[in-house]
Amino acid sequence: MRLDDLLVGIDVQDMREIYPDMEVTAITADSRKIVPGSVFVAISGTGADGHDYIPQALAAGATVVIQSRPVAPDTVGSIIRVRETREVYALLSAKLADYPSRRLRVIGVTGTNGKTSTTLIARHLLNFAGYRAAALGTLGLLRHDSTEYEQRGLTTPDASDLQRIIRDLADHGTTHLIMEVSSHALDQHRVSGVEFTGAVFTNISQDHFDYHGTLDAYIDAKSSLFTQHLVRSGGYAVINTDDEAGLDIARRFNGISATFGSSPACNLVVFNTENRVEGLRWELVLKNGVWPSTRDEKINHGKFTSPLVGRYNIYNCVGATGVALLEGLSLAQVIDGLAAFAHVPGRLQAVPNDQGRFVFVDYAHTPDALENVLAALDEIRRPNVRIITVIGCGGDRDAGKRPLMGRAAQSASDVTVITSDNPRTEDPDKIIDDIYTGIDPRGKPTERVPDRRQAIRRALTIAQRGDIVLVAGKGHEDYQILGERTIHFSDIEEVEAYYNAANELPLMK
Repeated sequence: MRLDDLLVGIDVQDMREIYPDMEVTAITADSRKIVPGSVFVAISGTGADGHDYIPQALAAGATVVIQSRPVAPDTVGSIIRVRETREVYALLSAKLADYPSRRLRVIGVTGTNGKTSTTLIARHLLNFAGYRAAALGTLGLLRHDSTEYEQRGLTTPDASDLQRIIRDLADHGTTHLIMEVSSHALDQHRVSGVEFTGAVFTNISQDHFDYHGTLDAYIDAKSSLFTQHLVRSGGYAVINTDDEAGLDIARRFNGISATFGSSPACNLVVFNTENRVEGLRWELVLKNGVWPSTRDEKINHGKFTSPLVGRYNIYNCVGATGVALLEGLSLAQVIDGLAAFAHVPGRLQAVPNDQGRFVFVDYAHTPDALENVLAALDEIRRPNVRIITVIGCGGDRDAGKRPLMGRAAQSASDVTVITSDNPRTEDPDKIIDDIYTGIDPRGKPTERVPDRRQAIRRALTIAQRGDIVLVAGKGHEDYQILGERTIHFSDIEEVEAYYNAANELPLMK
């Protein structure tokens, strides 16, 4: 694409040595990915500033550099200055990829908890009905015809990578992309070039305050998917209005919206909910005529079942139901589809064993998520059964939630084993000390076991027949970050290894 065509609509403040007929073949914010014909966009990040890498980018053959700093008079090379490079980077990435989000239907899912589950459930429902839907998020990219996740690193990829992913999916006949949209991605304009068909809001609780600073800033970032991106593309919203932030978004959103929750004022009213060890049951009434005219309006009530455990998963299922109905599925198709959805990797995932213990691995790494998971397990446990919980907190991340995690675990567990998560560059013992500031020394027992493998083994060893063990925090992850090193580590594999060895050793009865 010619440079002058690429720059149409961009507010250029200054430029040096620019020739309109320059050909652009790629765009990147990583100086290590420069190829001939590349535009390098200098972005000021939280850990590094792309402006510091402009010389390397030019030396590597970048055709043009886009920056936000004033252009120095002695600059050698083709330079363009704009006010803010992040959004420009996303918009140019979309244009260079020929706006691939126009070739399929993109539904974004945002909120603190439930994004991954809602995304995968919605993908399943659409594929169950015969569409070709992919999912993108924390677990990676899951194509419509695959069961294997392609790892992508960030929950929401870099803007240029995201456009390439969407274009590749469209080229291979994908009809829908259901994608998680993180607060970081919204704040950093990674999705500014995406034209969303719809979006789902799950809930808000404390997370990422190390980045956003305040709850209001965090909510504003999440809300922008609806108040900015969705409004611009004319898409629909599916919003959990049992959540205060969701209620506020619904009030401010002027487009087509399907609210869901327990209130009779919702478009999807949830009632008669049951959380049992065999799975979930609930009923749903459709109200207020936001649904496609092709839907049979005579059928507005359904009884649902799911093999998932945890009352909060009803909200995830209903959020996905809203998407499915607005995409044209019948209520009967949704009922059958939800009954056939087995589990989400690392989300209250049962790890079978023949020792009579009920072991679950879950990604819960926020106080709210941990409380919800433990409440779900408390609801299904039988009399005289203990809940034993293993928790830790990540290093170099929001330290304010650490005591809240400790308090949530101790209050809802009979025994809590406190350990490491991904300590990164922090001292694991310091992180555990922070968790212990939320622990009541007179409360239910806790144990301090910094080594995560030993902590999991300790929890499994003290568990008696019938007890429930929750290993929380890492879920699907198969790595641990220690300092600057990343090692292979899977909570699921550790539980399985313990029970494989236990088959040859006596266990506590």
